[in-house]
Amino acid sequence: MNGIAGDVATLEIVRRPLRVSMVRGPVARFPWVAVLLAASVVVTAVATNAYLHEIPASLGARWSTGWPALRAGRWWTLATSLVLTRDRFMAATMPICLGGVLALYERRAGHVRTVAVAVVGHAVGTVLLSVAFAPLALTGAPMLVKAASNLDYGGSMAIAAGCGALAARLRDDRFTLLVAAITLLALPMHHQMADWGHFVAVPLGFATDRIALRAHTRRP
Repeated sequence: MNGIAGDVATLEIVRRPLRVSMVRGPVARFPWVAVLLAASVVVTAVATNAYLHEIPASLGARWSTGWPALRAGRWWTLATSLVLTRDRFMAATMPICLGGVLALYERRAGHVRTVAVAVVGHAVGTVLLSVAFAPLALTGAPMLVKAASNLDYGGSMAIAAGCGALAARLRDDRFTLLVAAITLLALPMHHQMADWGHFVAVPLGFATDRIALRAHTRRP
């Protein structure tokens, strides 16, 4: 137990599988997808003045996504919600987390798979979660109706999918357990709609990497 605790404290539980996975060299020399996505978040934050103050609630409602937006035909919010941030803290941390996780994955899996993981994790994950929560509006219970009508934005589901995909790529049991533990702990700590989304995004990212790997290995 002390050994595991020590590995967690020194981040060796993360660093070791990352080192091992790069023994044969990177698949992608430079993580263009991760950098472009992170840069898109920064540019959007500058354009919306998120680095100066919290964005207007009207802008958040217009660019965020969820069942109400999708039901109204605003499918483009699946894109805008990925790059939108609320305030200077979110604008400062989101590009780092999004770019960092996806860069680690992209160097090991390549550009195309990274795009697939980000899109599946954020867009597909959001649609699945929105459809799953939509029936709650019929219950009449205020808390459940609010959950069904929730609008969300930010790249956390793409980050969660990237963690899931990285776990699939590294094939390290302790790293996979760490990702699962962080996902489980996030909900009781924050109990936000986005945290429910992480339950969807992490396995989606894991599955996307596995499916892409199988398709690659089956090619003649």
